[in-house]
Amino acid sequence: MAIEGWWSLFTAAISGGAAMKLADILYGEWREWRIERKGDSKSVEANLGPLLKAADELVGKLRSLAEQDFLPIHDIDSTELDDVGFSSVVYLFVQFWANVELIREKNLDGSLGRSAKGKQLQSFLTCLESRRVRLMDRISQRAAGEAALLEGRPLNFVEFIRNYDDDPYMRRWLKPLIQTLSKMDNPGERQHVLQYAVVLHALIDTLDQAHIITHERPATPNKLTKKSWKALNYRVFGVYLTFVSNTAKYIGPPKGRP
Repeated sequence: MAIEGWWSLFTAAISGGAAMKLADILYGEWREWRIERKGDSKSVEANLGPLLKAADELVGKLRSLAEQDFLPIHDIDSTELDDVGFSSVVYLFVQFWANVELIREKNLDGSLGRSAKGKQLQSFLTCLESRRVRLMDRISQRAAGEAALLEGRPLNFVEFIRNYDDDPYMRRWLKPLIQTLSKMDNPGERQHVLQYAVVLHALIDTLDQAHIITHERPATPNKLTKKSWKALNYRVFGVYLTFVSNTAKYIGPPKGRP
């Protein structure tokens, strides 16, 4: 009986030690996981600033044009970027896409998808590149963004205009965007750009809720048609951006209702 008692104490001690060791291992794994996730979040925050600033500038410009039904860029000769107002709109789009390419380049390790804000950003970018939202095909957009990068930074406005004048490849990749923006007297094309602007507006409000980097702006839902309202409500916010809560800010109440 004494031997059995000592044996029970011995096995209990061994089991307890094993449990403690296992607990140490699990705690170490959990701690490493937390540190890695915090690093991912910091990496996303650090790289998100320039993208948000570029999106904010573009949203501000598009909102101003929307209030005027894009009249300032009607009847523009789009073969050259001589008109400053028109060329600035083109540049703001390209500047945003250049920052998107920088985010992609820095996310080679997949850290973007391991943070909550990174996952939201991925959803926004997927939506902006979806077939019915994007302003030109994905390859042309990415090529335009890449063409507007210089030594790991987006071109400034003067550099952009100079490169556009001198580089036939940049002209080639920007042609679809310029063709779209030169048709703002067409209601269908205008609605297409307005839908893109809505997604961008929701992006900056969601990813910078305190508006530390961006500006808080009212939207222009009164400029949307019933068709655009349905597309944004059921496809954009209903499929791609289900985590955006205050959709009424961007699209207003259903068309036809008070």
